[in-house]
Amino acid sequence: MDSETIYQALFDLTASLAWSPGGALASSSRRVKTFEDLPAQPALCQAETDETMTQVTSQVAVTTLGASWLIYHQAGKDDDAVPAQTTNAILTAVRGLFVDPTDPDFAQTLGGLVHKCWIEGRIQKFQGDLDGQTLLVVPIKILVPA
Repeated sequence: MDSETIYQALFDLTASLAWSPGGALASSSRRVKTFEDLPAQPALCQAETDETMTQVTSQVAVTTLGASWLIYHQAGKDDDAVPAQTTNAILTAVRGLFVDPTDPDFAQTLGGLVHKCWIEGRIQKFQGDLDGQTLLVVPIKILVPA
């Protein structure tokens, strides 16, 4: 297992992230950054959070990698906008990246590198209604072949 190749393939998915109406990432990074350190928004930062190994007697160990996508936008800076609408549009687009219509099970396999890559856990939404700065945190799991 080459976790670096897998994490890079996960990050490469973000290149096609776009949402309606006309939204796309202005910047992305494999390093987590503060709002102030982002070159432009909407932005996505990938955090590579954990690796879990599970072993059952007489079985090959199973490895699951964890990551989170932190997605920032400033739709709330416009007093006439509803930041949640942009957040929901982005989240719909992100969910679409984890469905591969060419796979019989519609699983995202990162080009065949892994068994499956999916969103799992609590998605956190910090709406930005008060200060205009929004953060969306999407937890991701990756099941690695033995």
